[in-house]
Amino acid sequence: MNKDFLQLLMERTGFPDEAKTAYMEAAGRLDPGAVDGAISFFYENDFDIAQLTPLIEDIAETSGVSVHTVWGLFLAFAAERARGDYLAQGISEEVFFATFSDLRYKAIECMHNKGVYGTFVQFWYPIFYRCDIVKLGRLEYETITYDHPAREVAGVTLRPGQKIANIHIPSSGEPFDLNARLQSYKLAYDFFKDLRQGGPLVCICHSWLLYPEYRKVLSDASNIIGFQDDFTILEIDDGAFDDAWRVFGPAADGPTAQLPEDTSMQRAFKKHLLTGGKNGSALGVLVFDGERLLK
Repeated sequence: MNKDFLQLLMERTGFPDEAKTAYMEAAGRLDPGAVDGAISFFYENDFDIAQLTPLIEDIAETSGVSVHTVWGLFLAFAAERARGDYLAQGISEEVFFATFSDLRYKAIECMHNKGVYGTFVQFWYPIFYRCDIVKLGRLEYETITYDHPAREVAGVTLRPGQKIANIHIPSSGEPFDLNARLQSYKLAYDFFKDLRQGGPLVCICHSWLLYPEYRKVLSDASNIIGFQDDFTILEIDDGAFDDAWRVFGPAADGPTAQLPEDTSMQRAFKKHLLTGGKNGSALGVLVFDGERLLK
């Protein structure tokens, strides 16, 4: 439980001062032996969050620190070993810290939704400690195995079992316009030479941001609509608006009529929900040749 590394991580990933103070104060209340034991258990048991949960809950109960904060601190302390693993794979320290900036995004989301710095989406993180994800510019890219039906898009054939990059859109607050996205795709094109094997960069993304129905909700100038245009949509999944908390925060759990209208996106989605609009997500594929998106 290296507090010097915690401080370094928070500095390099841009934690707000208030969050840094809260984390350092909470860290002082934790049992270092219990945290180090949990980190060893995490690495020795294939980063299994379900098995780890009782240990984290026990640390939270013993210390009197919110379990969300304990999760956030645990993941930060565990990142020290991950840093060495990323470097051993030839991934730069700059990319490592950019990737683990995700801990900051989730800490801020946790404060907004739960009232404390930490995380409530700990299930998301094993891929970070397996070194299966990197942040390159605006977007995160997870290396996965394609497990959907074979498809041909822009002259490229996707086959089950093929290694491919899966795009995630972190809540970093950075620009999300076409220029920012293209810069990220170019970085990924250079980074994923092994996946490309001399061809274009092929990525998939499964997200609520790709759901075509939301074209009726957002303006044509929306960066979300622009992001949809980067992809060829393969599958559409209609369902509940499970990501409403990303738009409305903790108010998403309340009555639709009482949802906040503080932003244009909130106003648009509230109207959509009140008028019985459809919700869901979609799977899309992006093909990029290093300079332009191919369709």
